[in-house]
Amino acid sequence: MKTINNPIIILLFLFAIHFLAANTNEYVLPREIISDSIIPFYKGPYKVRVERSHFIKMRDGARLSTDLYFPVDYEGKLPVILERTPYDKANRRIADPEAPITMNNQAYYYASHGFVFAVQDRRGKFESEGDYTIGYGDVNDAYDTLEWFEKQDWFNGNVGMIGCSIPGGNVIKAGMSQHKSLKGLVPQSAGFGHGTAGGTMARGFLRGGVQNMWMPLWTHGFGSKLFYRPSKRLNREEYLKVADRFDFRPNVNDLVEYMDLTTGAFTKKGLETIMHLPLVEIDDLMGSPPSDWDNLISKPPMDPWWLAGDYLEDEDAVSGGALHVNSWHDYSVHETMLQFEHFSKKGKTEWDRENQYAIIGPLGHCRLENLTSNTINVDRELGDARFDAWGTYLKWWDYTLKGNKDAFEGTPKIQYFLPGANEWRSSDEWPIAGTVPTKLYLSSNGSANTRLGDGSLNWEKAKSDEIDEYEYDPSNPVGNFEEAVNQGSSDMSELELRKDILVYSTSPLEEDIEMTGKIRAKIWVSTNVPDTDLALKLVDVYPDGRAYAIKETYLRLRYRDGYDKTVMMEPGKIYPIELGTMTSANLFKKGHQIRIEITSSNFPTFARNLNTGGNNATETEFQKANVKILHGKRHPSHIELPIIKR
Repeated sequence: MKTINNPIIILLFLFAIHFLAANTNEYVLPREIISDSIIPFYKGPYKVRVERSHFIKMRDGARLSTDLYFPVDYEGKLPVILERTPYDKANRRIADPEAPITMNNQAYYYASHGFVFAVQDRRGKFESEGDYTIGYGDVNDAYDTLEWFEKQDWFNGNVGMIGCSIPGGNVIKAGMSQHKSLKGLVPQSAGFGHGTAGGTMARGFLRGGVQNMWMPLWTHGFGSKLFYRPSKRLNREEYLKVADRFDFRPNVNDLVEYMDLTTGAFTKKGLETIMHLPLVEIDDLMGSPPSDWDNLISKPPMDPWWLAGDYLEDEDAVSGGALHVNSWHDYSVHETMLQFEHFSKKGKTEWDRENQYAIIGPLGHCRLENLTSNTINVDRELGDARFDAWGTYLKWWDYTLKGNKDAFEGTPKIQYFLPGANEWRSSDEWPIAGTVPTKLYLSSNGSANTRLGDGSLNWEKAKSDEIDEYEYDPSNPVGNFEEAVNQGSSDMSELELRKDILVYSTSPLEEDIEMTGKIRAKIWVSTNVPDTDLALKLVDVYPDGRAYAIKETYLRLRYRDGYDKTVMMEPGKIYPIELGTMTSANLFKKGHQIRIEITSSNFPTFARNLNTGGNNATETEFQKANVKILHGKRHPSHIELPIIKR
């Protein structure tokens, strides 16, 4: 059975279970997500007591509602593990403490082991006051929340933070607050908190200067700025008397009109909705509550609206040791490794800088914790990929929050699963020792269209020049609508029969080739329109023809000279285009082929370019683009892989 890997699908799926469950208090994940073959977890010795809805006042007077989970009869002062979420802290409270552990019932798990687990509704969400703007205000709110813990007589002075996706980004932002109590961080799939640190461009789900087109479904269901909240006139005691009479959750029943929550596939209405032009009207078309959709889709990457948010930049100092967690098919694993490097260099203390670790699994968004003895990554079988995530997190908290120096002794700095070899590897340095950046050059006789064409990928530069070309039609974009490449390893072989995809492959390999690290590409391009996009995928081709996607990258070409400017293309002029933002790992086995695909769309992972050079968010007209890819002696288009030589 295929598993769901797209980050927005996962968020919609997990939270829709709650909102569509007729107000039951039972939370059950499907068998393909939770399996008996995962590494078991062990509850701690303490029963758990929940203190609901503490109103913690921020510096501007807004009160953020926070639930606290206490270990009963614990002797001594307690450290805190904090999660700050826009997804309703009540989901943690109503979860079954006895069920197999998930992110939803982790509060009970950690409290049973002698920690206070705190879950806070983010500013402007559910029970918390203030105005909600996605990506805004989290550094100061994290700092002020930690200040409140400092005043509690049960507190031991140490705070850890955990969270995945947007809550993971909030962990990074808390590190930017540099609060003295912040000791241990577990940012999971935390690219949402990244800005331009390390020379990339990432804000929220923006990549390559382009927005993800699952986002209008997210803003419709979970990005609302409008919530019914406790009156400011009520103190906590007064509020608790009446809290259960009111429902703070939005009604998201209509999400099933747009997507099948069991498969992640769009319905006919859903597909028509995300294809609608202009893009800024999609929220109105859906009847969405007030949200940030218009800004998310229309603001260029360096617009003041983005710059006002809290995103990790090169100059930001940080605090806290961190266990950076992600997966190779997450959309933000590149940013995770940049965060690992940033915290290692910019940590406030020597202890902060020395206590940076990373764990990278093989699947997609927020999926490290449920690897099984028979792990299948969409289509690709990976064997026994189990990892004791929950036990590792517990050791991390014992080390960073309780001062048990032996708890994390001997843990490698980097632990990663190597697909193809289908085994866990480790390293104490990044890049991995023995990394040799190695170029593979594009070549053809001018007919690289489809996997049946004559495109090849070679270890040496071609001696002659050649041009391949295709037509990109915005009304018929290239896309894999159920499984995004950045979220899982789908078989691309059928998609590769499209004539608007150029395909370049090596000959069958004569030996295994191991790749782990940063991937770059440089492609010479010419087009007849003022602006279009460039999409590139790296693929592992099996001897039987299956073609499993490894990683992809994307760039809106108006940003080829930097995200702080828009520079249109001159029709017919040739431009060398640098493509980065890829980090991955794979063992290309003997007899396999290394392949890249090149085209100009990747929908709905990225919004379509209408090719006019205008505002893609507000325009309704589009034109087809003729795109030429040049390669050879004068235009040595290539991909550069981080090959490991041992």
